[in-house]
Amino acid sequence: MDLGTKGISLIPRIMYNSNINWNQTKKMEMNEALIYLQEALGLSAKTKTWPGFARLPLHLRAIEVRAVDANGFSFLLASLPTGVGLPEAKRVYSQLALRAETPVVVSFPDADARQRKALVAQGIPFVCPGRQAFLPFMGAACTERGGAWFHNHAIKMSPNAQAAAIWGAAQEPYRPYDLCRALGISASRASEAITELVDRGLARRERCERRVVVLPVAVDLLLSEHMAELSSPVSKVFFARKTPQIDYLVDAGETALAARSMLAAPGMEQKAVLRSAWCQLSDLEVADGELPDNETAMIQVWRYAPVFADSSRVDDISLALSLAAIDDERIQLEVDRMFGKEYPWQEAL
Repeated sequence: MDLGTKGISLIPRIMYNSNINWNQTKKMEMNEALIYLQEALGLSAKTKTWPGFARLPLHLRAIEVRAVDANGFSFLLASLPTGVGLPEAKRVYSQLALRAETPVVVSFPDADARQRKALVAQGIPFVCPGRQAFLPFMGAACTERGGAWFHNHAIKMSPNAQAAAIWGAAQEPYRPYDLCRALGISASRASEAITELVDRGLARRERCERRVVVLPVAVDLLLSEHMAELSSPVSKVFFARKTPQIDYLVDAGETALAARSMLAAPGMEQKAVLRSAWCQLSDLEVADGELPDNETAMIQVWRYAPVFADSSRVDDISLALSLAAIDDERIQLEVDRMFGKEYPWQEAL
């Protein structure tokens, strides 16, 4: 099937559902999603059969899943049935992401504003034809309030891409597997992060002896030319009762800076924890001032792992980003000394 001037070609496939009308509806919804990407973002998208479809569980085979190539990016587009709710959309995304080597985008035609906002907050790529598209791995977004292409340098990096940029800047050429191990993420998430870095000019891919390797930019280029694309890794701050579980967490904030500078340690310890791990410790949360400082810890909830697999402490760049909002000349002076150079950390705010 050729859509001609839209620049989108689709290869029909026999669906497992025997209802012909249902099958035609699914193909139309897939077409609408692709046409919207073409018209709203200027993408030239072509689809093909995804080889992994045959290995999907039976409950996922009723969903139209196609491999898409668009402007140099590859991803899977999964067309959700009409009437599907947010929990089911997230479940389909997570199960496909575990099985795919490329980013996954869900076509969610009847998503309301609340559902779309939730997907954006959780970093789940989606297309809602005629209303909104969110493709963070491409650095692109479009809304019904006058869609526009947002160039990568105008938006912040996704958490995984930022972690990959920071970890990679200190590495020799590395393999995608190395990134999975260092950040503790899946192969599909690592692929998304690398694709984003390549698109931003922060890395390039090369093939070496049948293996794909990634060549990252140096630290100085990352911090001097791309600071505005970075952001603090801290999403929220809580206070917790000190216990062995809390003591085991990695030092962060002013506590971590004091350990690598001449600053005195703060009266209340500051610790960091990955957002997904905080739920296991949330029962230790207390109100600010409920307990003495020496019995309380300030907990920073991070968007990506506070410690990379090959380290035992938070990295210098993430630490500096977490401190950028603190208007204290002593802290900023020690951050500059840590790098031996002044960088525009305020641009990351």
